[in-house]
Amino acid sequence: MKLLPDRWAQWLDTHVRGSIVTRTTLAILGPAMILGLTFASFVSGSVERSEQQRAQVRLQQLLSTVERTAQIACYLKDHTLADEIAHGLISNRSVSRVTIISGTDTLSQVDNPETHKRDSNGVVIAKQIFSPFDPRELVGSVSLLVDRAAIRAEAASYSRASTLAMGLEVALIALGVAIAVYFFSTRPIKAVSNELHRIRFDTNARLHAPTRNRFDEIGTLVTDVNALIASLAELLATERQLRTAHEIGERKLRLIFEKAESGLFVLDDQGILESWNPAFSRLLRLSSAQLPQSGATSLQQLLPAHAVHLGQLIRQCLSTGQSYDLDLELQALGTPGAAWIGVALNPIGPTALQGIVNDITERKRDEFSARELANLATQDTLTGLLNRRGLDMALGTSFAGSVDPELALLQIDLDYFKEVNDAHGHQGGDRVLRHVARILERNARRGDLIARPGGDEFVIALLGMSNPSKAEQIARAIIAEIQQPIGLSTDSVRISASIGIAFVLPAGDSPEAIMSRADAAMYSAKRAGRGQVCLAPTPESPQAGAAA
Repeated sequence: MKLLPDRWAQWLDTHVRGSIVTRTTLAILGPAMILGLTFASFVSGSVERSEQQRAQVRLQQLLSTVERTAQIACYLKDHTLADEIAHGLISNRSVSRVTIISGTDTLSQVDNPETHKRDSNGVVIAKQIFSPFDPRELVGSVSLLVDRAAIRAEAASYSRASTLAMGLEVALIALGVAIAVYFFSTRPIKAVSNELHRIRFDTNARLHAPTRNRFDEIGTLVTDVNALIASLAELLATERQLRTAHEIGERKLRLIFEKAESGLFVLDDQGILESWNPAFSRLLRLSSAQLPQSGATSLQQLLPAHAVHLGQLIRQCLSTGQSYDLDLELQALGTPGAAWIGVALNPIGPTALQGIVNDITERKRDEFSARELANLATQDTLTGLLNRRGLDMALGTSFAGSVDPELALLQIDLDYFKEVNDAHGHQGGDRVLRHVARILERNARRGDLIARPGGDEFVIALLGMSNPSKAEQIARAIIAEIQQPIGLSTDSVRISASIGIAFVLPAGDSPEAIMSRADAAMYSAKRAGRGQVCLAPTPESPQAGAAA
């Protein structure tokens, strides 16, 4: 609901809210009028009482003026003289009745026809009249009936005149203030404002302070505004230069972005791709139907086989604020179209990452070839275990790292393997050897060395083992599992194993020496009936060579 019509609201906005003069005048005039009216209402009563008292004093003085004449009229009982005195006194508007008495006689009584009926019970002012010849002889009296209404009317008139004069004085002061504000504040400020609206910041134009205001607050304001304009102009020039440099740099980066051989991309904290270059799509082997959509396709969707690892990589980068990389296999090496890519992510904000994709297929192929050659040199191709060379190198490394390493060597030789090989051929024998290799892997501990030096012989190096009972327990578990039936293509076969155990001697030892002792213990187990475990003798237990 509108309190004022639009026309009046617009007038108020223009002439009151938009005018310092009007608001300053109202700010001064309003409180001044309120204070003036309050003061006038407070003073009017006092003025009226004061005027009544002054009126009574004037009437007393008036009686004193005619006292000499009244003495003669009362002494002579002259009615004519008394009437003249009474008519002279009744001419005062404040007197309602005049009475002159001599002894018991009323010499004259005159009423004011305008005021007598209005206030017949007014205040009486009386003065005793003494003989002109004997001041102690009372010859009469003169009494005046005062018209209080007339006195109040006169006092009120005076009070209104005073209030009007005060109001006029306040209005004149407010007008003077308004004129002073206009000439000394509003008009200079308006001139500065108009000039400010015409200034262009891309030029060297500056404001000019009015001549009369160069050294006052308005002059200081103009100086400050000019300093601000200069600062803004400098900032605009700097911003323009930076924008130009940014555009040049952006064009350079765009060229690099588009022509780079590496795949460049930006994604958010959820892995959603925001931008990428052509090399990105090419390196990921994306068809036209697989091309991502900005803000809708995630990196995990493009590489679903690696979605879990990519999600972990994104979270790791954002949580630590550091860059990380990940090698991903698009297609296995050794197959047609084999491909590997390296993905590196770097946080560029709390919820954004920048990534680089590189083709690392050649590097991975070189690494694969190197591993293949190393495996061929140290691994048994049939079982995947270490071969003789791999075992020698691993034992040499263990002894090189410590003078007397804690180590138990299990020399394992299969029993009845020749019969299986003769009955089922090399294919059946190879299957049994692979079966035994898996048994050894299950029973050995993580980090232990497992090898097939050749034929039906196997070796396990229990690293960090110094407990003979524990080593014997592992050996018996291996024998028990090897003795279980082994299924071949047509039927099942049974074999066994003889195991010799040797420990590193505290007085100094070598890989060749411990292998020799373990081999001797193994033959002792075979002579004891096969399927046995035999500990090689040590200086502390020379009888340990017996089969257990």
